[in-house]
Amino acid sequence: MSIQAFFANLFLRYRFKPKPGQKLNVAHVRAAVAKMARSYPKPPAEIRHEPVAADWSRGLSPAEWLSVAKPLRTVLYFHGGGYFFCNLETHRPVAAYLARASQGRTLSVDYRLAPEHPFPAAVDDALAWYRELLARDVSPSEIILAGDSAGGGLAVACMLAARDAGLPMPAGAVLFSPWVDLACAGETMKTLAKADVMFQPDSLPQASRLYLPDRPLTEPLASPVYADLRGLPPLLIHASRHEILLSDATRLHERARAHGVDSTLLLRDKLPHVWPTMIMLPEARESLRESAQFIARRTDPADGLRAAA
Repeated sequence: MSIQAFFANLFLRYRFKPKPGQKLNVAHVRAAVAKMARSYPKPPAEIRHEPVAADWSRGLSPAEWLSVAKPLRTVLYFHGGGYFFCNLETHRPVAAYLARASQGRTLSVDYRLAPEHPFPAAVDDALAWYRELLARDVSPSEIILAGDSAGGGLAVACMLAARDAGLPMPAGAVLFSPWVDLACAGETMKTLAKADVMFQPDSLPQASRLYLPDRPLTEPLASPVYADLRGLPPLLIHASRHEILLSDATRLHERARAHGVDSTLLLRDKLPHVWPTMIMLPEARESLRESAQFIARRTDPADGLRAAA
């Protein structure tokens, strides 16, 4: 574990992790995370940043492009945040890093959030942007879906919705600590409660009910670990052995393979939830380079080993 990760763990445990039984305050969480995001570094000079306004007449939420000069592939990225917080600004650094490392362009989607917009609003927004890419003649063989935490679950849900709508599948998906069980039934929700530096076992169920106020928590498009995953493209899943969502990642991986899906699970020790989004960590940059190599291989096998650092 790097010294940067050591101090990140300390900060998260004592400044971010809620107390047991603490009630979720949506406004407070949004404000705190937005304040932190204002201090994040700007995208590198070689990355072009292009905001995209919403076009609700076509069901398109706001988004933004982060791109190298001559992109070879497209990453459709969905940010995490329990379906109720985070935005384009909070995830701009990781979206930009993925674009640069994969020699591509990232379309980061600002999907609608709960509780104002409960399920299936986020899935509808994700699918609308995937349809839009296809309508713009972007080949599905050049598209990778990616996301962290809730965004990882949303990436899987988007693929399921696309499959069920008869759309072609993307080339693959990269998932960072995916939250794919809103019923929070994984055993590590309890067994890793002390080890996890970010969450309490009673934190996530509160977020679940913001997103799914009156639907079963095992709804497959909200909790893809309960879905039929057959026909999905290859998955690359990252997770920490010391986060309460470890069981989400391991069960998704096992279910995917049982359903004939090519799935790779990469586990790391003593790192926080969604560490690849924390690009100041050496471990994050290493995981993003691994992800970029997967992205390059899936979208252009001949180019797979040329993913940039």
